[in-house]
Amino acid sequence: MPHVIGTAGHVDHGKSALVQGLTGTDPDRLAEEKARGMTIDLGFAWTTLPSGREVGFVDVPGHERFIHNMLAGIGGIDCALLVVDASEGWRPQSAEHLAILDLLGIPAGLVAITKVDLVDEATRERVAAEVRERLAGTTLAGAAVVRTAAPSGLGLDDLRAALDETLDRLPDPPDRGRPRLPVDRVFTMRGSGTVVTGTLSGGTLHAEGEALLLPARRRVRIRALQGHGAPLASASPARRLAVNLAGVTTGQVTRGDVLALPGQWAATRTADCRLRCLADAPGPLRGRGAYLLYAGAAETAVRLQPLDADEVRPGQDALVRVHLERALVLDVFEPVVVRDSGRDQTVGGGRVLDPFPQVTVHGTAGRVRRVEELEAREAAGRAGLLERVLAERQVVPLAELAVLVGVSRGGLAASLATATGAGRVVRSRTLAWTPAAFQDAETAVVEAVERHHRTEPLAPGLPAQAARAAALGPGSRRPGATDAGGEVVEALVADGRLVADGPVVRLPGHGLRLDPAQRAVRDRVESDLEARGVDVLTEAALAELGADRRMTAVLVRLGVLVAIAPGLYLGRSTLERAVEDLRRAFPGGRRFAATEAKEALGTTRRSAIPLLEHLDRSGVTVRLGDLRRLAG
Repeated sequence: MPHVIGTAGHVDHGKSALVQGLTGTDPDRLAEEKARGMTIDLGFAWTTLPSGREVGFVDVPGHERFIHNMLAGIGGIDCALLVVDASEGWRPQSAEHLAILDLLGIPAGLVAITKVDLVDEATRERVAAEVRERLAGTTLAGAAVVRTAAPSGLGLDDLRAALDETLDRLPDPPDRGRPRLPVDRVFTMRGSGTVVTGTLSGGTLHAEGEALLLPARRRVRIRALQGHGAPLASASPARRLAVNLAGVTTGQVTRGDVLALPGQWAATRTADCRLRCLADAPGPLRGRGAYLLYAGAAETAVRLQPLDADEVRPGQDALVRVHLERALVLDVFEPVVVRDSGRDQTVGGGRVLDPFPQVTVHGTAGRVRRVEELEAREAAGRAGLLERVLAERQVVPLAELAVLVGVSRGGLAASLATATGAGRVVRSRTLAWTPAAFQDAETAVVEAVERHHRTEPLAPGLPAQAARAAALGPGSRRPGATDAGGEVVEALVADGRLVADGPVVRLPGHGLRLDPAQRAVRDRVESDLEARGVDVLTEAALAELGADRRMTAVLVRLGVLVAIAPGLYLGRSTLERAVEDLRRAFPGGRRFAATEAKEALGTTRRSAIPLLEHLDRSGVTVRLGDLRRLAG
């Protein structure tokens, strides 16, 4: 597997000369760099180590004025090559670069002491001892120290062997099926168009594939890939990569943008982090300070909002909400660096714990709850992030969950299958829930239906819309709340705990139970219907019999009455007899006029016309101008 090695160290300590000696490529590509003999921007080279392992180099500037360029290139490396001049020894940028490597958690590295041919053995030993002392307590503690002199080639073979040994101890870069390429350089190549470069992580990119440039969400097509000077059909993580893009100009891409696959990443303007203030920082990290945050190849001004302390004092760490001036594409547990923009000094850094915090933190209780959530995230790690996201949000749309958890869709499907099988997650049609949240939502719906049955015993059931709203409580603004209630009701119906009955839902055992007074009204209406024949009842007539609108609706539900027009009713048995009378009077599809129907039914025009129009709508009769015939 390829690896990317980044240089670090004070200006003029020989980083570029060392890379050129190892690779045969001068990483200084700018005319100004060659004229001044000083690296200003990022340089790139590659070589094959004695083991046959391909490695790429990111050569960074050492001057303090170009630290922002150094940070743009160092974020994607997995091995550091710290360079110290034997004749000058440890210098200010040696210390700042080491602090940055430590804040970023670079997992491996080694030190090259350069220009050893210019000093005596005692000086070499003193510088090496000081370097080892400075590395103590950092991620590079115990790193190999190799003496070199690049122009003569002294120690370069030892350095190559030490690089191989160091990289042997590193695991293969993870492929999570979620590639991300932070753009650190943009240029135009004649005959090809726009080219971006960066260090690929998280997954594999393929030539001729569709991609997205974030944060602008600009759709592009990958025309071609190139790594270490050779064309590639695909590229795996931890590889320096040049990508030829179609659908975008160089003016539409900037350093710090991210190339990713559609639907896998999203930009954010707020992130919750654990930040550490460097022990030698000039003061604590405060909410009122002016700071710059660096992540990947990106830089942006930020405002800090400490969560579990009023400030982050030198040598300490704390949980901090970071408000970003520019939207960035951040991963969970990604390292970041913080610099004081006024002093132009690195003052701290740490890890992103939540790139998408969902609520504004208000008051002591809100801060305490958020701190507990973030500490639980830290304890759970990446493996437990799915359940932590759900614990914080209760219910999450599946379409958003992969981005929130920081996994590919395939990885999410596997994690969901395991978690649902173990009963730790509940999945509805488009949502994922905590078991407690889903059970609470089901209970709320069932209780709402039961309550409606008690207060409205004559109603057929609770309107489905009200049942959906009951699932998450009044005024719920949870993500996915619009769909969540409907999916809870669907699950209850599927389980047989509720019955969907047209526009309402009810309990399986719910039915009409008339009290003695209501049964008496029903009896009076049925007696009146028997005496009337084919004669419509109005609401006023029903009211005289004791049936108000509510009782009339119940009689319709019970099948005693049929509404044949607004405010007009017939008895169901009367309606059925009327249809039979028409069939006997007009057999074989014979056509008839309304007057003939009135006479056949022995009723009035006031009753016959709404009855016939009802039969037209019901498909019992077919109207042909002024005539009708019975269907079928």
